[in-house]
Amino acid sequence: MKVKTITVIGGGTSGLISALMLQKRFPDKEVTIIRSTKLGIVGVGESSTEHWAEFLRFIGLPALSPILEANATLKSGVYFENWAEEDFIHSIQTHFTETEGDYFKIYAHLIANKRPNKELQGHGVWENKVALTHFNDHDNSPFNQFHFDTFKLNEWLSDVCRERRIEIIDDDIHSVEIVDGMIKSVICENDSYTSDFFIDATGFKRLLAHKGLKSEWVSYADRFPVNSAIAFATDESEEYNVYTKSTARDYGWSWTIPTQTRTGNGYVFSDKYINAEQAKHEMEEAYGQELKVREFKFDPGRLEHAWKGNVFAVGLAQSFVEPLEATSIGSVIQSLACFIHHLPSWNDEQCNKDIAAIFDNISDYVQAHYLTTKENTPFWKEVKDNMVLSDTLKENLKKWEHRLPLAGDIKCNWGMFFAANYIPLLYGLKFFNIESIRREYGEYNPDDTIDLKLKHHSDGTFWVSHKKMIKILREGIYFHLDEN
Repeated sequence: MKVKTITVIGGGTSGLISALMLQKRFPDKEVTIIRSTKLGIVGVGESSTEHWAEFLRFIGLPALSPILEANATLKSGVYFENWAEEDFIHSIQTHFTETEGDYFKIYAHLIANKRPNKELQGHGVWENKVALTHFNDHDNSPFNQFHFDTFKLNEWLSDVCRERRIEIIDDDIHSVEIVDGMIKSVICENDSYTSDFFIDATGFKRLLAHKGLKSEWVSYADRFPVNSAIAFATDESEEYNVYTKSTARDYGWSWTIPTQTRTGNGYVFSDKYINAEQAKHEMEEAYGQELKVREFKFDPGRLEHAWKGNVFAVGLAQSFVEPLEATSIGSVIQSLACFIHHLPSWNDEQCNKDIAAIFDNISDYVQAHYLTTKENTPFWKEVKDNMVLSDTLKENLKKWEHRLPLAGDIKCNWGMFFAANYIPLLYGLKFFNIESIRREYGEYNPDDTIDLKLKHHSDGTFWVSHKKMIKILREGIYFHLDEN
């Protein structure tokens, strides 16, 4: 089937990213967005993974543009508070992932010697400091993750779409016209719109792929202990964390996302134990103030077929695990990268297999966070005793009981998480048998200069606070500033 026109239904982050990637990859095709201005944006902060940097490079935007355009702050990873006896951070930095074959010898050295969690990341991550020298090359920032103001992000990406002659139509979709298993047109309040192909970016409504073409929802609810969330905003923080903060709570966990104007927060919990009002009360006690919250419920899972007929679903319309590790934006980018690879050959069957594998890759990694020994409330005791693990995660965990994850243990086209991601997570959760890791490490005839290599990465660098670094970047000043 020759596709000349592609229409994206939905103008949130997923829809805008989709339109920009499609137009970049297929400049000969006409890309249009239809969105409703009545739905609004939650706007309590949004966080990315490293795949965001790949998206910016792909569509040709400067690496640091979100700081100016979306009130963004820098993100190096996720800080886990109260998930284990000792707090830990999931942050992957290249000089820690050096391998000998498939073996992560730097991580092995640190773990075999029972180094504190803090030593598995570079300097500055735990102290919310940033090195000025990181930005000597303005177009190649080492920071490839951000925290966004969701409203500003939407405005900015919308402007980029218009600049690139992607038409944005404001209208409300009422129904779809289906002919021979394909959507012929979407019928909206003001007009109807035909297209060769449609992208379903309608969020939890799933208006085209699920409700229209009846792609079934595959629930993963049995694998995850949470199914509800409240979200709320608080004032701008005195200092910006250089990470997203995830704090284990009585019946789930809460997030904190700093932006330049305010802080996005939320509490993800199980409605088996508490309701939204009780969750709100728990957060008000924790924050010491009254909170205005929005409530969400979700069923973790994915569409059986992300691509069905002439519709490809993205974002929340395609799949959702839960907010842990902020996979939503990254999964959109990876899903679109997969889709644009398969579209020219119309290989929907392989595309759907790849999309399912991407989701399972995310699902397994998020599940692994709940391998905690916490049991201080009925919620955490049930997580510890009764969580149902996927077969692939169980298989990998069995391997890793007595050895460090190897680079080749996880392979997934367009996947988001790999063996290196599991190492700081599982070490933080005290999963590894340290004696086994130490014996394994000894068999590799390790390099005695590893500590010197790690020290080298912290020497001779001028550090400033994260908040000051944002000010410096906004003002376009990069060099030779003191702390005062």
